[in-house]
Amino acid sequence: MKLRQVQTVKSFQSFGDGIVRLTMTAALALLSTVATAQNTSSQSSNDAMSLLLDQNRQLRAEIQALRGQLDEQGFEIKKLQRDSLNRYTDVDQRLSDLESSASSPRQPAVQTVPNTTAAPIQAPATESRANGTSRPTLQPAALSEQQLYQMAYDSVINSHFERSIAEFDQYLSQYPDGRFVTNAHYWKGQAYLYLERFEEARSAYEIILEQYADSSKVPDAMYGLGLAYQGMGNLQRARQMLNDIKRRFPNTGVANLADTRLLSL
Repeated sequence: MKLRQVQTVKSFQSFGDGIVRLTMTAALALLSTVATAQNTSSQSSNDAMSLLLDQNRQLRAEIQALRGQLDEQGFEIKKLQRDSLNRYTDVDQRLSDLESSASSPRQPAVQTVPNTTAAPIQAPATESRANGTSRPTLQPAALSEQQLYQMAYDSVINSHFERSIAEFDQYLSQYPDGRFVTNAHYWKGQAYLYLERFEEARSAYEIILEQYADSSKVPDAMYGLGLAYQGMGNLQRARQMLNDIKRRFPNTGVANLADTRLLSL
């Protein structure tokens, strides 16, 4: 009997030891699972943080690249505007030179004839004194018109914008049907534009579009009008005007300027 009790006690002890071992094993497994979960969670957090940092670095790089592109585009726009102004200046200067040479075509012929140079030059002056009149001939009148326009033109080119506006007004009042009327309105608009008097610039450009629709200055006036609308804050009208330039005058320098300007609106 005692032997059986001893065996029973040993059996219970073995069973208890097994339960203890099982419990300890389960506890260790649970602790391992918790540790693994914590490690996984920590690793996931680290991965997420690394991903955010990578995205942040990528966004910063893209922003720097975009800023560089904007700086380059801004430089190109300024360069195009400067080149455009120089081109218009050159054209107007050539026009003025042509008008100047056309206003006195006979002088070289007279001066090349020997023994008769003095008579043709003195004859008009003698006749004028004998008649007692001061009526100007066509040649002095043409030179006076050109000189007045050239004076205003030189002022705007040299950035004397206020003075140029007054001089262009003087020219337009004296020669409302003169040869440089459309140019005078255009450069008057340019002067207003540089002074940021956009409403007055708009009026000057619109005169060309409304009264001189066949003039070669129309596309230039349309571009200036687009800039005036932009300065006034009317971006819709500015875009419309610039798109009209591209539609009506494709593959031209003014169309290229309009296309570049549209990128900034």
